[in-house]
Amino acid sequence: MSDVVINQAMLDQLRMLERAGKSGIFAQMIGMFVKGSGDQIAAVLAASDAGDTEKLRVASHTLKSNAASFGADDLAALCRDIETDARTGVGSLHPDRRMRLIDVHAASCAALQREIA
Repeated sequence: MSDVVINQAMLDQLRMLERAGKSGIFAQMIGMFVKGSGDQIAAVLAASDAGDTEKLRVASHTLKSNAASFGADDLAALCRDIETDARTGVGSLHPDRRMRLIDVHAASCAALQREIA
């Protein structure tokens, strides 16, 4: 599994909701990201398997935005690269990039879950 760094400034913004009196919201939001991003990874991989550049672009863009919102900068950067490639007509992931995406996603989710442990 890759080592990833989570952008603490982004998490601090989310933690402010907790401080604003919404007890448990930070953990709930992390849980929603972990679950939702798993679905988004599946969408990226399915689009890649189908060679569908438009679905790959949209799925990677969505995951990029969500990852950035949770400070998962490594995952967001990788998705940005995939999105850029899809915009230029690359409709499938190279096997190495596919494994890197899966690995960085898992590491990002693990790092975020450690934030609430």
